[in-house]
Amino acid sequence: MHEYHLVKSVIKTIEAKTAQLNTIKKISLIKITLGDLKMVTREHFTETFKEVARGTICEGAALDITQVPGDVLIVENIEGEFKKD
Repeated sequence: MHEYHLVKSVIKTIEAKTAQLNTIKKISLIKITLGDLKMVTREHFTETFKEVARGTICEGAALDITQVPGDVLIVENIEGEFKKD
């Protein structure tokens, strides 16, 4: 259940940032640095992400997760499809 809150936070942050831009239609890739002190494995994060992302701009996005020592959760980069004019 802990991973649910972490994933939800990542998705909300991405939605807020992309809404400001108003040019991104869909997120295709999210690069994340995940600290081992967050107590979530890459596999659990990925599975939870698939469920929580349904119906959001992040649905179907691939995750590139690097696990590191420490208590960090950083969205390093996002890639997406732009809206057409």
